[in-house]
Amino acid sequence: MHHVHKFIPARLNESNCVIHLHGALCEPDGMILTTGDYVRHYANDRDAANDPEKENRVLTFLEYLFAHRTALFIGYGLEELEILEYIILKARFTEGLRDEVRHYLLQGFFSHEQHLMRGLKRYYLECGIELLPFSRDQKNWDQLLDVLEHLSQALQAKTPLALEEFHDMEELLDD
Repeated sequence: MHHVHKFIPARLNESNCVIHLHGALCEPDGMILTTGDYVRHYANDRDAANDPEKENRVLTFLEYLFAHRTALFIGYGLEELEILEYIILKARFTEGLRDEVRHYLLQGFFSHEQHLMRGLKRYYLECGIELLPFSRDQKNWDQLLDVLEHLSQALQAKTPLALEEFHDMEELLDD
């Protein structure tokens, strides 16, 4: 899923849901690549939240996602995570501070970056993100493919839990 108009919470119940937050290679014109693209994509027009024409659906969707689902970040640079960190922390405080880790970040490091990796691990944990480091010493970024293959075998995709669906229904009734 990479079109902003499809960023609605109900889509998260679809099996094998993958969100391409910054676009997809099949539509290069819609990709988020420049600083200007990022500013427009993450514009905080929260005063317009009740106006569907002005609401930033990306932010609304991400706040819901981070408050109610588990996310695995793949391929994010530190610059992008600053934006997502803001949204994650906002979602955590909106829902009440949660101590458990609900989000994960796959990030590659060279062995000489151990100090950086440990510091980032502590930092992201404060945001509710567990850093899942992997070594880039042998295969550089190609190692990520092996890591993803291993994860796909270890964590078979499942349909949304009945408890999550029940929680979603309760929220609809509360609204």
